[in-house]
Amino acid sequence: MCKVKTFFWNRIVASTTSGATRLVKKARARRVLVVGENIQALTEALAFSVERMESVPFPRLSRILARSATRLKEKEPFLEYGDQSYDLCIVSFSLHQLEPEVAEAVVREALRIAPNALLIDFALAERNIELPSQYLCSLVEQFLHHGTHWDTYKHYIRVGALHGIAHRAQSSEFDNVTIWGGGIRLLLVG
Repeated sequence: MCKVKTFFWNRIVASTTSGATRLVKKARARRVLVVGENIQALTEALAFSVERMESVPFPRLSRILARSATRLKEKEPFLEYGDQSYDLCIVSFSLHQLEPEVAEAVVREALRIAPNALLIDFALAERNIELPSQYLCSLVEQFLHHGTHWDTYKHYIRVGALHGIAHRAQSSEFDNVTIWGGGIRLLLVG
């Protein structure tokens, strides 16, 4: 099972990195902040094409969120970065690991820090042809992560997955790149 997981994860990382690199260029972003980094290959690939790159790894983001409960509730800034201090914030494969209300707050915070955000995560099928990919992604999440992670993922799906979180955070979609048969999307929002 480990070899199968590694094989698919490497393919997902390659597709994600390629799509994200194109969208970063399209957004003309020179200063990029990755919030909740889960794919180090992405930041490594982008580091050569931007002037300034910084990341907040997912474990660090989790600690920040844990001690920022009051700020989250009051919809106050919780990351140490100034308003519009970056051209683009990338949130990659982190939203499905957070309760929807917290995921929305992360998207709003990304859009406070930068005029645009690139959201990368699992998505709901928009067409019947995308259903197998959505089911495959759900199976992977269910079997690789048990307990609270799976419960959080199910809640994320119930609120509309990536598009639902982006909509609930009141962002506007500029671009939508589908990878892996529709189970994963890259949304450029502002």
